[in-house]
Amino acid sequence: MNHLHLPDQKHSVLSRRSLLRSAAFLAGGALLLPTRLLGASPVAGYFRDYPFKLGVASGDPLSDGFVIWTRLAPYPTEIDYGMDPEPVLVSWEVAEQENMNRVILSGTAIASPAMGHSVHVDLRGLRPGREYFYRFRAGDYESRIGRGITAPVVGSPLDEFRFAFVSCQHYERGYYPAYRDLVEQDPRLVVFLGDYMYENNPNRFNVRRHEGPEPVTLAQYRARYASYKLDAHLQAAHAHTSWAFTWDDHEVDNNYANDQSQDLDDPEVFLRRRAAAYQAYYESMPLRSSARPQGPALHLYQRLSFGNLLDFNILDNRQYRSDHPCDYDGGGPVVDPQLCSELDDPARTMLGETQHRWLANNLRSSRARWNVIAQQTLFAQFNRGRNGQTLYSTDGWGGYPAARDRLVRDIANSGATNPVFIGGDVHANWVTDIKEDWRNPLSRTVATEFVGTSVTSGGGDMAEYDLTLPQNPHIKFIETRERGYNLCTVTANQWRTEHRSCPDDGILDPDTRLTTTRSFVIENGRPGAVLE
Repeated sequence: MNHLHLPDQKHSVLSRRSLLRSAAFLAGGALLLPTRLLGASPVAGYFRDYPFKLGVASGDPLSDGFVIWTRLAPYPTEIDYGMDPEPVLVSWEVAEQENMNRVILSGTAIASPAMGHSVHVDLRGLRPGREYFYRFRAGDYESRIGRGITAPVVGSPLDEFRFAFVSCQHYERGYYPAYRDLVEQDPRLVVFLGDYMYENNPNRFNVRRHEGPEPVTLAQYRARYASYKLDAHLQAAHAHTSWAFTWDDHEVDNNYANDQSQDLDDPEVFLRRRAAAYQAYYESMPLRSSARPQGPALHLYQRLSFGNLLDFNILDNRQYRSDHPCDYDGGGPVVDPQLCSELDDPARTMLGETQHRWLANNLRSSRARWNVIAQQTLFAQFNRGRNGQTLYSTDGWGGYPAARDRLVRDIANSGATNPVFIGGDVHANWVTDIKEDWRNPLSRTVATEFVGTSVTSGGGDMAEYDLTLPQNPHIKFIETRERGYNLCTVTANQWRTEHRSCPDDGILDPDTRLTTTRSFVIENGRPGAVLE
């Protein structure tokens, strides 16, 4: 869908004076405004270039609608992104055909400088289980056309659903051929599981480089997101279908935990940085207004349902977690549990009590055939030691074993059918059994886990991982040398996950083709994936 209208004439923006009588609507963001409140006000000022360079996106699909998004940015990576600090009137249209010949919904929104001139329109009143097309206009400029897909009504019969999950797209390490392939495979939903952008200083990778230093201010985070959003394959994937989102650490600071930064900054100082990062995240994603940040807080976890087939419980593992154990602040290092009594403290949490209870209640009440727990990283226990040694990473669930065991018990007792974890973060394809008792390989398997490899971020040494497998019999598969994403096709009787991948060096060429390197299947009522 390459519908771009780039007229030569300049487009003027809405003047501040014409908005004074609507000021109550403008406090803080891009909100829907009735056209009658805006009138036919004269306009003043000009865009300096095409304002829709960051593309369009849709997200958070419900049975009666979804969110559509854009952000005005004529010069996206500059500090002021080419915009004057004035609110701008943006119109939007929704149609049932891609040619947009018959518009069924339309309206206007205000792109406010307080929200980076982003626009979030929460569409409602659409029919369930259907595709719709949308676009934005600002004066004479028109965005590309995007597609969004509504969910089937909760509990209604659904024979099949196809979705992709994706994570870890370090811009500097390579191009995004995974997204071109994703568009060709045509999933109905894309679930993004964290590390949408990376906050590091420009580094040694020479494929392409981040501009500017490690971000700490709102303007710097905006510019970093803009660098990523300018990628053509990523823009096409956003325009192609609806997405759902969670984050991991790099959207703020590597290995941060709640109010603790990697570099042990004063928590008050770090929370100011986190507030800037969270706002830039909201400005950059098609999230509904309930996720709009309040200072350093943003409510991201949510449940999305698709007929009677799938419930997605999308988690936030960063914002509410306890600090890393045993002074291993900054995460990454491993600990010997015999030397870290804090590791098993039941008071330590990964999700926070409120989110944990929300998830447990969702699982108990679910009537879906498949119950997805979408979160950032590897959930299964992974002993990194060799030759009888026991070592656990502190930044993932391995640093929170009591919280993990509590969740396993809740899943086992919930009555939810076919629980399946999906995750990212560790830059490799993993398939694991979630065991009721990690110490006993013969104990009951209560759930299945798929962790997807990265779009570009580098994987670990496969030979090192191979040496750990004898101590982790519940881990069925690891592959670190592939880049790509996972594609899932789900029916009432079977779940199929395809590893859509290319070799690690394939990401050095934006035209690399991906293939299905292998497929795993789960049969309804039989937890544990089997190589197809």
